Order: sequence, then structure tokens, then C-alpha cells
Amino acid sequence: MAKILIVDDHDANRELVASLAGYLGHEILEAGNGKTALDIVRQQMPDLVICDLLMPVMDGYQFVKQVRREPNIANTEILFYTANYSENEALHMAQQLGVKRVLFKPCLPEDVLEAIETGLNDSRNPEQAPHGLDGKAFDAEHARILTDTLSRKSDELEKANHRLAALTEINLQLSGMRDAGRILETICQDARTLVGASYSILCVNECHNGNQQIRFFLSGFAGSRSHSLPRPDLYEGIPGEVLRNRTPQRLHAGNGQQSIHIGLPDGYPEVHSCVISPIMSATDVYGWVCLINRLDGEAFNREDEWLCSSHAAMAGRVYENRSLYLQLEHRARKLQLYDRAIEESSNGIVICLADKARDNPVIYANKAFSEMTGYPHEEVLGMSPRFLLADDQNQPGLEPLRNCMRHGGSARAILRNYRKDGSAFWNEIALAAVHDESGEVAHFISVFNDVTERKRYESVLEHQANHDDLTGLPNRNLLKDRLAHAVAQSERNNSSFAVLLLDLDQFKRINDGLGHKIGDLLIQRVAARMNRCIRDSDTLGRLGGDEFMILGGSLQNEQSASTLASKLLSQFEQKIAINGHQIVASASIGIAIYPRDGASGDELFRNADTAMYRAKEMGRNGFQFYSADMNLRMRERLCLEQALRDAVPKKQLSLWYQPKLDLRTRQVSGAEALIRWQHPEIGAISPGTFIPVAEDTGLMSAIGVWVIREAVRQVSQWRRETTLEVQVAINISAFQLSHQSFLGYIFEALKRYALPPQLLTVEVTETAIMTNMEIAVSQLQQLRDRGVTVALDDFGTGYSSLTYLKRFPIDVVKIDRSFVADIGEDRESDAIIQAIIRLAHSLSMTVVAEGVETQEQLAFLSAAGCDEMQGFLFSKPLPAGELLAFLQKN
Repeated sequence: MAKILIVDDHDANRELVASLAGYLGHEILEAGNGKTALDIVRQQMPDLVICDLLMPVMDGYQFVKQVRREPNIANTEILFYTANYSENEALHMAQQLGVKRVLFKPCLPEDVLEAIETGLNDSRNPEQAPHGLDGKAFDAEHARILTDTLSRKSDELEKANHRLAALTEINLQLSGMRDAGRILETICQDARTLVGASYSILCVNECHNGNQQIRFFLSGFAGSRSHSLPRPDLYEGIPGEVLRNRTPQRLHAGNGQQSIHIGLPDGYPEVHSCVISPIMSATDVYGWVCLINRLDGEAFNREDEWLCSSHAAMAGRVYENRSLYLQLEHRARKLQLYDRAIEESSNGIVICLADKARDNPVIYANKAFSEMTGYPHEEVLGMSPRFLLADDQNQPGLEPLRNCMRHGGSARAILRNYRKDGSAFWNEIALAAVHDESGEVAHFISVFNDVTERKRYESVLEHQANHDDLTGLPNRNLLKDRLAHAVAQSERNNSSFAVLLLDLDQFKRINDGLGHKIGDLLIQRVAARMNRCIRDSDTLGRLGGDEFMILGGSLQNEQSASTLASKLLSQFEQKIAINGHQIVASASIGIAIYPRDGASGDELFRNADTAMYRAKEMGRNGFQFYSADMNLRMRERLCLEQALRDAVPKKQLSLWYQPKLDLRTRQVSGAEALIRWQHPEIGAISPGTFIPVAEDTGLMSAIGVWVIREAVRQVSQWRRETTLEVQVAINISAFQLSHQSFLGYIFEALKRYALPPQLLTVEVTETAIMTNMEIAVSQLQQLRDRGVTVALDDFGTGYSSLTYLKRFPIDVVKIDRSFVADIGEDRESDAIIQAIIRLAHSLSMTVVAEGVETQEQLAFLSAAGCDEMQGFLFSKPLPAGELLAFLQKN
């Protein structure tokens, strides 16, 4: 560790060097002039002395001269650290005094540290100090240099005074200006003039109300040229770097460079030297000032940089003051706006004094408060705000407001308040405490909002959210909530209850056939009828579509649940008259009992749904209690439904054809196309199994279209490949018949395969026609008009109305197999068959008997005059290929 003496009359300079030397771990000694330093050297014998030159009492030269004269300290290692002497003069004098190094202020810390290390190394290997110093010559040279330095400093001081006076004049001039653009233009001009630069550029980013605008000002450029120069980019090049770093920069084209590029656009003069200072305040940066090329050709110095930065600071104050002014103006407008907003607000606003002794009296109420409550402003002043509660002061919403008035903070509540005339209204109150400078609560501000209509609307919304729009019954949300409540209550009371799911049978056919309006009216009528059957302790709700749920709180066993289910089904025995339609409706009901059939609401619902589908499978219009084996059947049904969805695209469906025999000619008169499903894993699936699933799931539409196209295609193929003209009948469902697209599919298929319409027969049931008779009759008539034969299937099992039979556009009547099966065993069936044949013939219709299986049946039908028959006695249904062989053989 070395001992280092630092000699400088400026504390800051000493502290800087001391901190650097101390960083290296050396012992530091300090002196403020040469005389004090000489005493320290004599006493402490430092290893190195770092000495300023120009100092009071004794300057650096006199100090070193005296050290060299005293033998025991003459070899002390010394380096000069100066800012006031020229480099050549300082080096010349240092050489005469045996000082090897001179540092010129300012210098980098690295240079100081390097000089200290080098000086200490030299002190360990000292050289003999010069003894031949010419005292008179040195003193004369010292006096001359000192005189020149003082003269130069005097000139610089005079120049600085002149510039300071100019700056003062500029400040006075700017203080009288109000226009920011004119102020900035003046700063740009004066900075160039005062520093002595050829050109100056001032560029700023003005931001007002969120809108930014780049403005720039030029000085020193020819008038016409300044208008054509492009605007510099505020954030590019060296100026942009100055802006980001918030520090000025001086640049000079030294080392043989002709010019430097600082990032100005093309068209600006070459830059040989420049100084750039940021325009900024303590918090914001607005732009920069750039001075280019000193008039004397020299590089810009530190003083020029200071002057440039001073002008930039003026511009910064302009924007800072402008920003403050705009803020004050904005705040004034806001306060004025707030005052106006409070007075004109549609919400009632009340300000109370925080004075518990006086019960927090009202000191302000706006116009809206008076309009809302009927109390004039003057009347409420000094009153406690509780007067709006009248005698209704036990409302739960009051407690948060009271806590706010006790402890401060804020609170919200909705209360019943009372106007001056005594009428009640719902008041939404937002209360907030206002604190004074000491932090104590001084006032309370209340904002009142009359929410009477909103409360009424919320009540309506709550009802709508939990009730069905069409029937007004509880909807799925409310039913789910009540089911969960019933489970929890029954679990506590160890009691039972029943869940009934009711689904209308064939509702889709009615809805599609007669229209949604009729369907909605039917739902309403059914709901009204069922509502008469339940007790007050039960809940009837609509799950959606045609599905209802009854939550039987009073139904604690199967007997009571059966009684209610039978009562509900009895409501469907009478036809429902809607807009001239006599609708016959039925329903299927599934029943689950808690806790036997499920321990949760979801499980009960699921099992009741399973039981309901079982009721449909059992023929509809009935009810079924849940049993465990139903889940297996339900899973089988779901699997069947999924498989059925893939049946058409995977070509698993096919048409088989059952021939019809003409009883007079004993020749084949045609065939009926019957759908078959061959599943790759399950095997053959009966139409009686999958057709109901198709109807319930809506798949019947796609399957029906496929049947039409496939039957027409097959008959057309037979015509092309043989001379046979086979008339084929296809079955049409009520769903198909109620849609206009049904005709389009038939006509499109006939046209596509060039099949004469006379070779196609469509078979429909009475029930399908009656579902929407007007549309059905129209559709069938259009088919007949095109030449397609229309057959009435299963006659005798539906309405069997003679009047309807006459009105229907029918060519063929098919006697249902149930009558044919009773021939010879039931005289009434025999009579019905004979009557049907006579009636049909009287209307010029052909009669076909289905399901003929015995010779006795065939003989009876022939004797009765039946025209055609089909059944196993003649032929079972055959695949297309086998039918062709059968026709060729017969």
C-alpha cells in the first residue's frame, strides 16, 4: 500500500482522484494549495504526489520548485493534473521540474489509474532530480505562462459574461412570448448565433390530447432551401441516440475525415463538426437541438456544448411549462365538468358532513335527488340522511352503510326508500368517505340510483330463467334445482318421492305435419290438462320439446305413482281441438322412485328416461316403472341408433320385393319393396326393430330418400336388362308425406332413371294422411297427376272413414293382414272384407289383400272379388336378383 498526496484547490477534483486511488487500496493525503502540500511532503514523505497547477497561495510550479530544492524530498515522484494550461506549456514546464507525466482535465478514470500505477513504479526506482535548474529563467518563463494563462482566462471570462448576458436577454425575450412555435424558432436562431455555428436544427415531438406531431425549425439555411429540406427523423441517427440516452454529444471529423454522417436526410450540408443536446424536462424527453459546423472551422468545445444544452434546456422548460399549463387547464375544465356533471347527473348525489354529534347532516343535494325523492334541496339541508328510510330501518343492506360511516371506506347497498309523498322505491346507494389532509373522515358522498324498474325487470328475468316461455311451467333449470332439493330433504327425512318423465308420442309428426304453431298450441293444451292432475306438493315442468317432468313429493310408493300416471294418461283420451284440427295425442311415461331407483337427481332422471323409452317400445300410450334390466335395453337401443346412422353410407340396407298376384289372370301384377338391414356383426335386423328407432331419431328422412332412389333405380335396371315391366310399390311415412321435398325426391328419381311414373306406386296409411290432411291430399294428387299410383295401406285399422276414403286421391286400397288372418274364423272380419271390396269397387279402386297364407284365405278373397293378393302363400319377400328369376319363371 502506497502513500499518495492529492493537491487541488477544488474539493470535487480531490474527491474524484482520492476515490480512484483509494479503490486501489492506497493511503490518501489531501491539500488545498502548494504551501500546505509542502508541509505534508516534509512530514509524511509520500510515495506519489498528484498536483494541480493553478492554485492560490502557492501554485503547482512553485510547489515542485521548492520540493526539488530540499535534498531529503527532492526525489519525490510528482505528476501534474491540470485544466488551465495548454498542453505544450504544461509539458515544457514539467520537464524542467523533473515531472514526467501531465494529466489534462477532464480525463478518463482509466487514465488516472494507469498514471498512478506508473508513477508508483517510478517512485520505487527513483531517478536523480535535476540540479541544473536555472531559477531566473524558470521564474521568468513561469511568470510569462502564468500571465498568458490569466489573460486567456480573463478573455474567456469576458466572453462567458457576454454569453451569459446574451442568455439573460434571450430569457427575458422568451418570457414575453406565449406561442410555443415562435419560442422554439427563437431558441433555434439564438443558439446558432450565440455559439457561432453555421446551421442549427431544432426537432420536437408535440403531444397533445394523445395526438403526436413532429415539428422542426431551421436556422442558417437559405430561405428557399429551408422550405424544401425534408424533416429529420426524430429518433434516427446520432440525434436519436442523444434522445434515448438523454446526454449531449460533440462530434468532429478528425483523423483526415472530410465529414461525418449523423443521420440527417439527403439535402442537408456536410457535417464537419456538431454538438447535439436533448430537449427534456426532469421526466420527459421532447426532442433535440443540433448545431452544425462552427464558423471559424474549429471543433465545438465544452463551452459550446454547455450553451447548446442551455438553449435545449430553455426549450425543455417551454414544453414543461406548456405541459403544466395544459394540465392545469385540463384540470380546471375537468373540475368545471365534474361540477356540471354532479349538478346535471341523472343520479341523486348527496354530500353529508362527517359529524356524529349532529347525525351527519346533509350539506348538499343535487337536482336529481330532489326529482327522485320529492324533497326540495333547501328542505334536506341539515337533515340526517336516514329520513329516506322512514320507519323501515331493519333492512339487511343497512349494515354495510353503517360500517362505512363508522370506519370510513366505501359501501354499496340496495334499500327500500320512501319519497316525500310516502311512495316506496328501490334505491341503489353507493357511499364513500372523503378524508381531509390529516387523514380524518371529513365528508360522506352518496350516489343514489332509482332501480325500481331494474328490480322489477330482474324479477321478470328470474322468472324467465327458471320457467318455460311457452307454458309458464318450471323449466329444466328449476326442475334440476327442485330435484336436488327433494333428494336432500328425503335423505334427511328418510322418505321417498317419485320422478315421472312424460313424452308425447309421435309429436314430431304432428309438429312437422301441421306446423310449429299448431305444435306449440298442442303443448300448451297438454300442459294445462296435466296441471289439473297434480297436487300442490308436486311440481310439473317442461324439459323442452314434447318432454315433461313431474316431481311427485306426495308420491312415496308405486301405487300412488301409478294412480297419477293413469290420471295423466286419461287426459289424452279426448281429442284436442286446435284451429279446426281434431288431434288425437298420446304419451309415454317413465317412473323412477327415490331412493330405490337412484340416490341422486341425475340418476333418477336418467332411469326415469330409460323407463319412458321402454314404455314407447311397449307400444306407447302407457307407463313403465324403472327396472335394472332396462339399462341393458337402453344401451342396446343406443348402439342400434348409432349403427343405424352408419347403415346408409356403409351400404348395409337393401330392398327385398314381395310379389303381388292378380287373382283374375293369376299372373304377377307387381311387387312391394320392403327394406332390410344386414348388419356385419349382428346379422339381419328386423324392420320392426329399427324402423321405430329411425322414426324417433329423425333418421327416417334419409332412409326414406334412399328407398325412393333405390327402388326406382332397380325397376329401371330391370327394364333395361329384360322385357319385364314391373310395377313396384314403396311405403311412405307420415314424416315424408308432410314435407314438400318428398315430391321432389320422387320426381327427381323418375327423371334420373327415365322410369315411367305408371311403374311406381306409393303406399301411405290412413294415419299418415290424417296427420296433415290438407298437405297430404295435395301431395298425393300431384303424384296421381304425374301418373304415379297411390295406394291406401292397412285400411281398416285407422280412421276407416267412408267420407275420407271418397275424398282421398286413392287408386288402390290394401286390406290389412289382421282382417285376412281371421278369414273363416271371424264372421265379422269376413263381412268387413266384403264391405271394403264392394266400397272400393264402387269408387273404381283396386283392392289388394295383404298377408295371405292359406288356400282358404285365397278362395274367400277370390270369391269376394278381391283384385290382387300378396303373402307367403304366393311368395315371401325376395332379394332383387331372386325376384327377377321368379318373374321370369312365372
